[in-house]
Amino acid sequence: MALVGEALLSGSIQVLCDKIASGEFMDFFRARRLNHSLVDKLKVTLMTLHAILNDAEEKQIVNPAVAMWLDELKDAVFDAQDLVDEMDTEALRHEVKDQTKQTQVCNFLPTSLSPFNYKGMNGRIEDLFQRLEHLAEQRNRLGLRAVSY
Repeated sequence: MALVGEALLSGSIQVLCDKIASGEFMDFFRARRLNHSLVDKLKVTLMTLHAILNDAEEKQIVNPAVAMWLDELKDAVFDAQDLVDEMDTEALRHEVKDQTKQTQVCNFLPTSLSPFNYKGMNGRIEDLFQRLEHLAEQRNRLGLRAVSY
């Protein structure tokens, strides 16, 4: 059962990396004047964690500290997914709003319904990056390494 969970984690990290690398995602950042260097650091950290995931999966069976590390990684990845999903939703909302203006149809997505806090977004990304970076730094203490097959 743990291997299924770890496969899902691996897939989740890959999907996050792909989304972060997409042009649409970076365009969203630039258009909103968000710190895109944070996103670059976040992507590199996620790729680093992804590379050591297989080793962690194997070692969690005999090392409870690695199992706890994996649990923390899962929580951080799920938080990253939530954050990316929020940004995707906001980008879609703006796209629909722009299309609505162009076609002169009533706007069914009022901005007051779900205000998006751009100013707090850099802080949230920074917090997430620091959390993931901390997990990446712990890999040496736990003896985790990238496994190539």
